[in-house]
Parts: sequence; structure tokens; C-alpha cells
Amino acid sequence: MHDLVIRNGLVVDGTGAEPFKADVAIDGQEISLVGEVLGNGKQEIDAAGHIVTPGFVDVHTHLDAQIGWDPLLTPVSWHGVTTALLGNCGVTFAPCKPDKSEIQKNSRERQAVAHHRQ
Repeated sequence: MHDLVIRNGLVVDGTGAEPFKADVAIDGQEISLVGEVLGNGKQEIDAAGHIVTPGFVDVHTHLDAQIGWDPLLTPVSWHGVTTALLGNCGVTFAPCKPDKSEIQKNSRERQAVAHHRQ
């Protein structure tokens, strides 16, 4: 018996393949079977009419400041993102040498003000 079975969903697996109708079995923290799952799960979800997909990876974010006040990065998680890369575009808040933190803070404040004026 699987821990969780998601049934009848349209699976988009992230490989570029066409979506396909399937069941997905999960045991512990791992997907253990994608296809026709025989038998019942301890918990079941009917995903008929819904898309089932692994978490998305957002490779271009501007969350470097937000993670300081919103460690769950809720806007991205609301959209199915489970991994977000920070520090791209050559800018990040960390690591920062202690003697440079004031410069970085002032730079970010100027950027935020300029962004809000647009």
C-alpha cells in the first residue's frame, strides 16, 4: 500500500514529453510509481481534470531581499515553485563583508525607490 496515490491526473513530467493521463504513487518523500497504480493508497487524491507535475524550478528570481522578511517566498510557492535560485543577475545580499553591508543596503534602497517611481 502506497502512502499517497494521486489518480487520474494529466501528468506533465518536465521532460518535454507530451502530457499523459496517469496515476502517481508516493512513498515517504519519493515518487515510487507513475502509471496505473493498482490497490489503494493510505491517502488518495482524485486529480481528474487537473494537471499533476513535479515542483517547478525558477531559475531567474529577484527574491534576494524578500527572503529576509518572507522566508517561505510565498508568491513563488503559490505557483508551484519548489526551488528558487537567488543571486543571479550578479546581485545578492549574501555573502556580504561586514564593512560593505551599508553600501549594499543603500544600493538596494535606491533600486527599490527607482522601481516604485516607474
